[in-house]
Amino acid sequence: MITISGLNHSFKGRKIFDGLDWSIKKNKKYGLVGPNGTGKTTLLEAVSGLLETESGSVLVPKKIVIGYLSQDLKFDQTQRSIVEEALSALSSTGLDEYELEGVKFQAEKILMGLGFEKKQLEEKTSTLSGGWKMRIELAKLLLKEPNVLLLDEPTNHLDIQSIEWIENYLNNFNGTVVLVSHDKYLLDRMIDTVAELENGRIKEWKGNYSHYIVEKEEQKQIQLSTFKNQQKKIQETERFIERFRAKNTKATQVQSRVKMLEKMELIEAPESNNKKIKLKFPEAPRSGRVVYEISEFSKEYKTAENNINVVFENAGPLKIERGDKIALAGKNGEGKTTLAKMIVGIEKFSGESDLGHNVELAYYAQSQADNLNLENTLYNEFVQVSPHFSDTQIRSILGSFLFNEDDLEKKVKVLSGGEKSRLSLSKMLVSPSNFLLLDEPTNHLDIQSREILLEALKNYSGTFLVISHDRYFIDQLVNKVWYVEDGVVETYLGNYSDCINKINGKDEVQVEDIVKEIKEIKEVKVKENKKEKAERRNRLYRELKEKGIENMDNWKELTENQLSNALRELEKKIADSEISKSEIEKQLHDPELFKDQDEAVQKTKEFDDLNSNLLLMYKRWDDLTEHLN
Repeated sequence: MITISGLNHSFKGRKIFDGLDWSIKKNKKYGLVGPNGTGKTTLLEAVSGLLETESGSVLVPKKIVIGYLSQDLKFDQTQRSIVEEALSALSSTGLDEYELEGVKFQAEKILMGLGFEKKQLEEKTSTLSGGWKMRIELAKLLLKEPNVLLLDEPTNHLDIQSIEWIENYLNNFNGTVVLVSHDKYLLDRMIDTVAELENGRIKEWKGNYSHYIVEKEEQKQIQLSTFKNQQKKIQETERFIERFRAKNTKATQVQSRVKMLEKMELIEAPESNNKKIKLKFPEAPRSGRVVYEISEFSKEYKTAENNINVVFENAGPLKIERGDKIALAGKNGEGKTTLAKMIVGIEKFSGESDLGHNVELAYYAQSQADNLNLENTLYNEFVQVSPHFSDTQIRSILGSFLFNEDDLEKKVKVLSGGEKSRLSLSKMLVSPSNFLLLDEPTNHLDIQSREILLEALKNYSGTFLVISHDRYFIDQLVNKVWYVEDGVVETYLGNYSDCINKINGKDEVQVEDIVKEIKEIKEVKVKENKKEKAERRNRLYRELKEKGIENMDNWKELTENQLSNALRELEKKIADSEISKSEIEKQLHDPELFKDQDEAVQKTKEFDDLNSNLLLMYKRWDDLTEHLN
């Protein structure tokens, strides 16, 4: 449908696309993946027509309508209402009153799906935060009914309920979707193809994101095995050449192997998994059993119009105990961040609260970046809170938060908003504490960095409360959920999915459960076959010792390790047999031998048997080395 050919593009001297070819097919749901900086956003801009690349072409059929949602939305201040702003995406020219009403109904339906309440739709857009304005832009995009949706992090600033609405919408969208997202649940449940952007080119993988991760690891293992086999073949061939180079009788075979090595296409070793960075929290003092508790509480504040907005009314009491891993969940605007600030002590409320004995609290706010020293370099800003770390440790930790060597000497004031947020998070996480309060810590992190943070928090010995719209992140992490709704806070045991299932009164089978079940079935089958395989290997090994590999018909059933050992043994036998053959040859050239007719016949037979056996061993050596390649 959309054909991309020979795309080349660079940014600040670094090659982003290198002859990129890709065909975006009709009605496919693509997840465009790759580490930050590989050019995912640049590719979407090229396909949408917003970016002209250095060379190459993007061919879009005339009937195709592309809808592109950028990460960085520019929203002009207007006095339009929310629904009027959404409708501004469409031309009302030529529509009668009945048709206009239908379009307005559709706009309202989409806006409410994105989290707006019916009573909000006539409010002015100038009163909205950036996150709510982004929802309007998404609604405008969906109202245009495009054939192709290009979505660059569409879930940024959305709460979980709105993300689930988008997920459902995209699953039912009758068209093509190319999605860039760090939300693993969204990628797993929505896409049917992964488009991996790596080294300036696209490689497609069938299936969802979890399937892609498994398949990629399997391919890496196959490549590693193939690489090792080829290296072994090269070593064995070089050993043969060295051993038989001086023998005239083997000159042809030696030359054949020399040419084979020259023509061999070398297989590259796969990238090592040892490069994965691990983040570990510093040890902190053990807190008391009760980390935090708050009495029954209420919270309200005045709006700009002097109205009273009640956030909490007679909510609680609540208690956090040592070892709790809590997710603070609920729709945007219900008071999650307000409650977090109340716990920290920077938001007043009606009620009483208290931090427990020996509690060291560390707080990461969404506005944490405002506390950075803009004149410091990135490296020096981090060192201020981590003087006990070595230079190597500092660079590794900052690397896990997507900062490369060139970034370390940048002034904080030139960093983007996302970079400042990541720096603030890294500073907080290395400060010794036993109670963490994290408000949207995964914002601006790619999947790999989220995994690093996730593993660090899993191994964290303290207590934490986290606000996040990343469902996978909190599902893997928490053992309790505080769900905020209509001014009260309900406590649910388990992770976020457990909480929602209890609220909805149903048990939903998660993608992760299915993957886990398939894995367990495979493990059972592997265990069932282990005994049978062990018995077969033992039988073959006994046969190898008794007969020698040159006399085995079923030698290909041997393991790779057994074959390698057998090859070395065979080479030793060949060398010994050639020595014996040479000695008998000398005797057969001595006329004295033939004075004893019986001895002459015996030596001739030995020579013939040795020669026949050598031919058999040469043939098996050729078969073996070819098989091991």
